[in-house]
Amino acid sequence: MRMLAGAGLLVWSIFASGAASASAQTTVALQGGNGRDEVCRFRAGDGEDPFRRWLTSQDVTCTDAASGVRFPPGLWNVFARSNAAVSRDPLLVDGDSAPATLAMSVAPAATLALQLPPGLTAVVYAPKHAIAFPAADRMLVPADEELWLFVLAKSALAAVVVISPIPAGSERQVDTRDLQPTPAVVGWVHIPDSDRAALKTARGVSLPHIRIASAGKETEVSSLPALEALHGAFVLLPSVPAKEAELQLTGRGWLSFRRALAIGPQPVTLVRQPIEARASATLVVNWSNLSDLAALDRSVGSCDPSTEPPRFDLTISSCAAPLSGGTVEPATCQPIRKEALELQAKYGSVTVEEVRPGFYRAELRFGKLPPTVMTSVLLPWQQQPIRLQTSYLQVYGSLTRGGQPLGEDARIDFPGGGIGFAPRDRDEYHAVLLRPVGADAKVDIVTCRGERMFVLTDQPMMRNARFDLDIPDNVLTITVVDTFTRAPLERASVRCTVMSAAMRGRGGVRLPSRHPVITLQLTHDDPARDVSNQGERVPGRFTIKGVPEREIQLQASSPGYKKKDVEPFSMTRSEKKEIEVQLVPLRGSEAKIVSARPFEKATIFWFTLAGVETERADLAPDGTFVFEETHFRGETMTVVSLSHPLWITPAPAVERAKPLQVRFPDAPAREAEVWLPNFPPQLSTLVGVTIGGLRVPGPAFVQHLALRGIQPLVNGAGPLHIPALAETGPIDILRGPSIQRAPSFAPPDALALRSFAPLATRRLMAGSNRIVFDGK
Repeated sequence: MRMLAGAGLLVWSIFASGAASASAQTTVALQGGNGRDEVCRFRAGDGEDPFRRWLTSQDVTCTDAASGVRFPPGLWNVFARSNAAVSRDPLLVDGDSAPATLAMSVAPAATLALQLPPGLTAVVYAPKHAIAFPAADRMLVPADEELWLFVLAKSALAAVVVISPIPAGSERQVDTRDLQPTPAVVGWVHIPDSDRAALKTARGVSLPHIRIASAGKETEVSSLPALEALHGAFVLLPSVPAKEAELQLTGRGWLSFRRALAIGPQPVTLVRQPIEARASATLVVNWSNLSDLAALDRSVGSCDPSTEPPRFDLTISSCAAPLSGGTVEPATCQPIRKEALELQAKYGSVTVEEVRPGFYRAELRFGKLPPTVMTSVLLPWQQQPIRLQTSYLQVYGSLTRGGQPLGEDARIDFPGGGIGFAPRDRDEYHAVLLRPVGADAKVDIVTCRGERMFVLTDQPMMRNARFDLDIPDNVLTITVVDTFTRAPLERASVRCTVMSAAMRGRGGVRLPSRHPVITLQLTHDDPARDVSNQGERVPGRFTIKGVPEREIQLQASSPGYKKKDVEPFSMTRSEKKEIEVQLVPLRGSEAKIVSARPFEKATIFWFTLAGVETERADLAPDGTFVFEETHFRGETMTVVSLSHPLWITPAPAVERAKPLQVRFPDAPAREAEVWLPNFPPQLSTLVGVTIGGLRVPGPAFVQHLALRGIQPLVNGAGPLHIPALAETGPIDILRGPSIQRAPSFAPPDALALRSFAPLATRRLMAGSNRIVFDGK
């Protein structure tokens, strides 16, 4: 059994044994009753929106609490009453998964005698506890607290009457037949799921201030429930005579909310769109600098020397959440605060209040020097410090090509933002880095005339030691041809993978095996292709200059041909090497997936329902492909690409003498965000997906995420972002077993390729992309 918090209420949803099925008997445990106890229910139209929850139906069904209660399918508001006592805690029960036992309590009540205009109904709402009761001629209501009488005409709110507190045990008569209602504005409060979860453990959070402002006058709401009941609560504000007003929510710990409001001539103005109560956070950036920044900046040259004095700035930015397993991308950050600092200052602090919880980046920059950067995540109602301290490493060494001086000015970009400059009239470069670079680091060199090159480091950089850089002066030429005709293949493409250096640690200890460091993808329309002496492109020929002295792995492909892997090889720093790759034509059937937009990096997978791969084929941009095997009923076909959502379908039947043609579905693209609350950070959890009852094969799922730079595991509590799923049927997220997180050098994809029986399944519901797996 699982209880979900909603609208400050207890919403019962049953996922385990011990739950009563729909219409099964539910036992009621009532505290505070006196033997004449009843449990009552009336229909709820929604679990959050109070207009739909409390005002949809006033038909009440009551049963003896001792006899238990049966809940028909649907959502039900439930309250209990006894002699001179009534429940005050709002309770919502899902009749499709009602609990076997329902615990309730009652508190002292008062009696309200009502007289309503003919043909109208009403609901009595207790704002302190955010609970409502359908009105009756004589009824029990919570004692000693303000009540709101919502008068309804066929569930439409016609008037609001405020009833002052009624002492416990007493009775009050309220006659609304000739009462002239006071104009009012009625709205409701919505708190996001993540903020409600944080509110359970937050300390020192006060209720927000909700007010209506017009013509310089502000009137504030006086009756709000406790924080735990604020979500889904009604708010009542006196109307203003002006036609235009502004609805406001403010307060320490809350993001300011403002909405223009049009006041109509009717007695009650309804605000059906919720008043968003969102948590805020506070960011404090403490910075310090003990370096001679001006001298460091002068030590690094530039292709375009500036005549302006260098600036010393602190920039604070709000950033998009990183992809699962990734880091914050600077391109997603938007500055929210920028401070110009005095160079003579050695330390300082900047505070930014009332910011939205999320990811933030603080950057301390002086002139050309690489900026000092820190990122942090702010949780709701949290004050989070970020500490920035400048610390630089100076590096020098020679910059050569093929062992010879480069002979021109060049900028050097080191990983992590380090920058250097090599002047043509000197033998050495000078650079300023934030930290040393390790082995297999890619160092980019750009001459001042625009030529781009790179170097892979062979050894880690040591402090206070030379670090020479030599650009290989070699050339690799690859020609892709038909194996039978030897004709160059115009639509060929080549993938060149540079592997890591073979290294051993101290004492000859073997370090992790070689792994890909850089992958170059050259296509038939890539401008990096080779050209002939006449300046025309040569079909099927590719040229790569400055190939690192490492193991090189080549793979050539072309539509309608089998891919071919070339035997790994390496090149010396001055070698000129030519390779001819012969491709064998596919002998299978031609087919096409019809789509309005071209495919990018697309692959088709065929799998049996038992999870055995039978074939995969590359999909050309125009949707054409060639397959060799015969695929039978009972197999699935999955289309994975960077341009389209992930699509899985039963393998289509192939008609004789007719090319296969399938139309890509015009289905909405959904995304999911998978969370595993309370899972320790050292665990990684396997996940899977089914769409329309078809399970997406592991290799297809891994490739779908890899194309988008996402690791296919939920690390710790998550989240894992799963984008672009074609909703051709119901989408279910599968949770698999958890494993110890893999070392940083081990690719996680191999783990996700494992088949597993799901331990739990969650359906991706309409209007929400959040998937939460409770428990372990």
